Amino acid sequence: MSWLERNTAHLLHGGETCNRSTFDNQTTDTHTNQTLTTDNDDDEYQKTSASHLVIGVALSIVADTIIAISLNVMKLAHNRNTGPDGKPIRPFTRLRLWWIGILLNISGEVGNLLAYGYAPAAIVAPVGSVGVVVNQVIAVFFLREPLRKRDMLGLVGVVGGVVLIILGVPESDVELTVHVMLTSNIFLNPRAYWYLLGLFALIVVFMRVVEPRYAHKHIFVWLIMCSVISSWTVIAARG
Repeated sequence: MSWLERNTAHLLHGGETCNRSTFDNQTTDTHTNQTLTTDNDDDEYQKTSASHLVIGVALSIVADTIIAISLNVMKLAHNRNTGPDGKPIRPFTRLRLWWIGILLNISGEVGNLLAYGYAPAAIVAPVGSVGVVVNQVIAVFFLREPLRKRDMLGLVGVVGGVVLIILGVPESDVELTVHVMLTSNIFLNPRAYWYLLGLFALIVVFMRVVEPRYAHKHIFVWLIMCSVISSWTVIAARG
């Protein structure tokens, strides 16, 4: 091999080595950039989730406070509309104060629907118990209703339960969007259809059998029926 051929081969080999090193460096830089981008996306997602959680909880607290006020406004309207014989003086649908309470109640429920769009249902639903505390305060100071020791114990239990649920609810990486909800794992799953049919049958039984016999004596009949219905509406609102 001549001197020219040896130098040419050496230059070609050096060029290939240089190109390979450059390619390796570019690959390493690309992988590093992808890793940094993924970390930044994760950080942004966590910050967004935290901010959404705060917004959802705040909306729920405000909405449930409005709902508690609305219920007491409607109760005040009924109290003023009660005659000496304990019967209504005129239909409650003609009471202006009662309609004000209804409008406040609707606005509070709309706020709750918005809260489900920001925070998990496992947090928004128990935070709604804040309305129980506000309702008790308003009923005692404005409607002059008695405050018993068991009422105080109940309020303490409500507050403690809400705090424990907020602190202990697990974090989920799955965002429950409409596309996720309308999949074979959730709403389009046969179990969802069976649950909906069972729910409808249970509501019919409550309205036809349980409510006429026991609702006038036990308020738990209405509470159970409302809870059964809300088990579906809460999920739908979240989606």
